Amino acid sequence: MRSLRRAVLALALACAPAEALAQSIPVPAAGLPPAHQLPAPATRNPAPSLAPAPAAGEPAPNAKPQGIYATIERGETEAAVHRLGQLIPYSRREAIAAAVAVAPRLAPAALYALANAVALDDATVPDAVFWFHVARIRAVYDALRCKDASARSVVGEFGKRLNPDAARYQRQHRQHTLQIAELAIQWDQKNPRNYDHRWINLYGRVARTSDGKDPAELTVPESEWPAILQRVHETHLKSVQEFAAGNATK
Repeated sequence: MRSLRRAVLALALACAPAEALAQSIPVPAAGLPPAHQLPAPATRNPAPSLAPAPAAGEPAPNAKPQGIYATIERGETEAAVHRLGQLIPYSRREAIAAAVAVAPRLAPAALYALANAVALDDATVPDAVFWFHVARIRAVYDALRCKDASARSVVGEFGKRLNPDAARYQRQHRQHTLQIAELAIQWDQKNPRNYDHRWINLYGRVARTSDGKDPAELTVPESEWPAILQRVHETHLKSVQEFAAGNATK
């Protein structure tokens, strides 16, 4: 348990350095999207990348995984990321509505993209912050279930790419951060993760060198997952509490 606490805290610190902490702090959002009751996802088959080449500095997964790594499903998430990157407002809003409707089926990479797409509309910046918060909670959880510690740094990389308006909104509304943290955690608890949690393995060193013949090298035993999730929620909420308390004294 001590090693788990250290891992959670280390990842939290790596993802939210002191000067960039506001990027991971949410605020209450008007009209937050409701939880959706979704049917079980269809049987998934490995899908080729549907997204364009990542922009400069954007995290990029291993493009040529082998063995078990090649079975990691990423087609639906990458398709959503591609659609959410539309510059035409009408097309982007259609993509946002589609993504929100199936949010539990999207891996964190698409939830980060959803947050940034929503933030392009001034009236919905609070909703963007909510989705960013959800994305980060799920990304940290997946990172701590991944055996390849080198893959965990991608969580911080996604965080650095938060829309500036969303980051600014958070800095200006710090006193409400606890409410949104609780809402995001509740959403995470109520909505099953119907995506392939192994997505994060594709960002690590092991996936780039392994022949993928040993499935056990990807993820920690499932018996450890409940304790990991509990620690992720507790640590995440504590970080928000400390952020809000620190701001109140300034």
